[in-house]
Amino acid sequence: MLPINHYAKSSAMNQKMRLLSHSITQISRFIFLLLCFFSLSLLTSCIEDDEPVVASGNKFLVASGGSATVKAGLYEYDVTKNSFDHISDYYPHYLSLEYLDYNNNRVAFTTDIKPAESSCIAYADINNWAGLKFVPIPATGDPESYFAVPTAIRPRVLKDGKIVYNVVWNTSNPWDDYHIGQLAIYDPATNNIELSGDPSGFVLAQPEKGADTEGGSMSGAFDVSPDGKYVYCQVYGYGTSWGQYHIDYKFIVSYEVGKPGSYKRIAQSYETISGVTGNGKYLVLSGDGLRKIDLSSNALEKFDDYPNTFSPNQVSKNSSKMIKMWRGSGCGLFDLDDAAPWQFTIIDGSKLSGSYRGLGHGLQFSPDESKIIFTASSDFNTNYASPLRVFSCPVAENITKPDSIGTMPVEYCTGVFLLLNK
Repeated sequence: MLPINHYAKSSAMNQKMRLLSHSITQISRFIFLLLCFFSLSLLTSCIEDDEPVVASGNKFLVASGGSATVKAGLYEYDVTKNSFDHISDYYPHYLSLEYLDYNNNRVAFTTDIKPAESSCIAYADINNWAGLKFVPIPATGDPESYFAVPTAIRPRVLKDGKIVYNVVWNTSNPWDDYHIGQLAIYDPATNNIELSGDPSGFVLAQPEKGADTEGGSMSGAFDVSPDGKYVYCQVYGYGTSWGQYHIDYKFIVSYEVGKPGSYKRIAQSYETISGVTGNGKYLVLSGDGLRKIDLSSNALEKFDDYPNTFSPNQVSKNSSKMIKMWRGSGCGLFDLDDAAPWQFTIIDGSKLSGSYRGLGHGLQFSPDESKIIFTASSDFNTNYASPLRVFSCPVAENITKPDSIGTMPVEYCTGVFLLLNK
């Protein structure tokens, strides 16, 4: 019988213990590193998603439709103080920037809430919200007719503070379809109203005139030149074949402010006016995609496959650049002076860091146009039912980590979000 080797057994046992201890140490280190990584990720997430870096001095115009705790109306959002100050009971039609214009510190918008006998267009200077007023409804001087002011057409503010809006002359007979759309230009300084006049003379002089074309009218969106000298609008010819009112054709025209009846043909088009570049060189139409009209030659060229309505601060003040957002996914830059106007994608929402990746609304240039400001939701396909984070970033390609400058509670997350130059 061989002797028992106690040393060999003890040595083998010790080696197993050392291996086990080494394995436990390695696992402990792994768990420790994993916990550190998780903690760092959590801290980074908190910094990105929960603690916005406040940019001093930014103030925005926002709106609320009202809730149990928030009164309906317009608010001034101060990101420095994280405060929302109620400034007016009146707010834009559909709580949307598509019915609001902003120029030279004056705001004008259509609204569904208004005093009796007033028009639906309110205006105010951003430093005097208490002075908010409504533009007047022009008088016809005839008890058998009246002017109506449409709610669904955005007013425009000229460089000198005058307000341009659409008015429609109607007869008092409710069964009479006859009406004449035209422009009204109101000067708050003098209380004077200029009417652009009946466009029928212009329409009937065009070669497209049909056999039953009876007159002309005006409808749809319009815009103004940066210098305030021209209004670009759409007029159309109509007829009443077999007693039925119908539209024959539509024209994009310019109207020279101060010269009633001065309609000048630019193009024959059914597309709607979407914007004017800040240098006054191009008029943008929206319909079958986006088209630009060179106002020096009236040459028409398509530059994007998708329609769009450009809101205040989305058009450069002094160049041919424009920024466009595609809801929920991204935004990018055009320069209409380039042979290929599309420049690049600024934000791809799917690539944004943090959980706020669904682009909401309010895309706009900063005052010096070196940056853009936009909002984003933690819901990639946001329906504005959750808070919105406010971001800014340089106008550069494929930004993934924009600067966070504030967070808006859901009660203020409507389509009204406008940076004020204050």
